[in-house]
Amino acid sequence: MADRPQALASRRILVVDDEASIRRLLEAGLTDAGAEVWTAPEGGTALRMLEGFLPELILLDLTMPGITGWDVLESLRASGLHASVPVILQTSADDFDSFERARKLGVAAFVSKPFRLGEVVETCRRVFAGAVPLIGRAAPGGGLPLVQLRDAAGTLLSTGRLLDLAPRGAQVDIDRPLTPGQQVILTVEVPEGPIECAAEVRWVTQAGGGFHHGLAIRS
Repeated sequence: MADRPQALASRRILVVDDEASIRRLLEAGLTDAGAEVWTAPEGGTALRMLEGFLPELILLDLTMPGITGWDVLESLRASGLHASVPVILQTSADDFDSFERARKLGVAAFVSKPFRLGEVVETCRRVFAGAVPLIGRAAPGGGLPLVQLRDAAGTLLSTGRLLDLAPRGAQVDIDRPLTPGQQVILTVEVPEGPIECAAEVRWVTQAGGGFHHGLAIRS
């Protein structure tokens, strides 16, 4: 039987995080998925590494002492060599300002701490395929499934499009803003039949003519 293709085969990924346990976890998981992984324990080290190294993707912790993830991101976007390198932010922040600032800086996606390795690998795979969930762009050739959001009583709150879906979270683009903390029922229309799950609104940001929402999937 042929070996299953690795999701991140030969991809160059830089992991920047001040927590050694998280660096080790991500390095092991991404390496198992086929990636070539470099790590940096803080922002200053990452910027020095980038002087002679061009990764294809950066997993960047947002909250670090000294040079923060925001500082690294600003430096990347001002760099001619690294300006187009996609960045996935690792963060537990769920406030409006963080997501809006990240969207303006061209961040590809978020992974929320604590995270599962499978979710991180899948998010990396989607970004390599051309998806930019945070600004509402799916991978080329991939459609944006229809979604409905309802309250616990079944009342329809809004409809729109799915931007990204993982086991513990989703991002949707709908026609009106909901309230962070609001409990909803998410229905995703796929060819195999609708997928329905309970979720909580974590963040909201206006984008174009709609409103992007980050949802935490509840078991």
